[in-house]
Amino acid sequence: MGQYAWENEWRLQELKENSFVAKHAMDKTAKWVKLVESKVPDNLQSTLEAAFNKAFVAVFEKGGALIEKTYNKDKQERIFKENEKELNIELFNSKSIKRFERQAKRTVLKNLSITTAEGVGLGVFGVGLPDIPLFVSVLLKSIYEIAISYGFSYTTDQEKLFILKIIDTSLQSGEGLKNKNKEINQLIYRYDMEENEDCRVDKMNEFVTELKIIRQIDHSAQALSNELLYGKFVQSMTFVGVIGGTADVTCLKRVTDYAALKYRRRFLLQQKPQMD
Repeated sequence: MGQYAWENEWRLQELKENSFVAKHAMDKTAKWVKLVESKVPDNLQSTLEAAFNKAFVAVFEKGGALIEKTYNKDKQERIFKENEKELNIELFNSKSIKRFERQAKRTVLKNLSITTAEGVGLGVFGVGLPDIPLFVSVLLKSIYEIAISYGFSYTTDQEKLFILKIIDTSLQSGEGLKNKNKEINQLIYRYDMEENEDCRVDKMNEFVTELKIIRQIDHSAQALSNELLYGKFVQSMTFVGVIGGTADVTCLKRVTDYAALKYRRRFLLQQKPQMD
């Protein structure tokens, strides 16, 4: 494995992440939002948060198996192993890394298409809040498939916490985004160290992680409700709701773009050459 090739990819990774942070440092409010913000009911924010919170809990408790029925997990894992085999044969280089990236992008594009049909289609009929469980399912499905593309699990409590932090962080802006991005990078380093040291997770750590998940669900639900507040309001209006439905697509793309960056970072860290 080439030290020089790895360092080049790591520099590229840093550039990509810095570009994401810079792009969303000052998020601009869409013009149509200004037309409806004064009409949004005061309780809609809390209603949205509760709906997203409930959807996360439902999926994490018993919905994972149902989501896996919507895509071919075995095929995804097989593609990863084939890409990993090629990486080991060719040694580390830009070409081998791009295979993992392309697979992650394919899954993102596929799920964006699903969300476009779901969000805009329901918007035509004035359906807003009822589609939240469906949106959360597609959102988590997208992240799960990105994780598999880079060889990571998504079923453990640690990985659930990581996914929730991805959702929360990706939807921040300004200093909030910068600070949470640093936090998630620190978490990535900790996960990598624990994996290399083969750390055992004791009962106390499991309990602490469960508490963190409960708290993080609240943060992630709040981030999603902030991002989709006006979209869901408009989506509940027949025909005009098409505009609101597009907010789902924009949100999904932002989260999955960030998720792809963070799983790529974790993968690169795994591939880091050992110094003699």
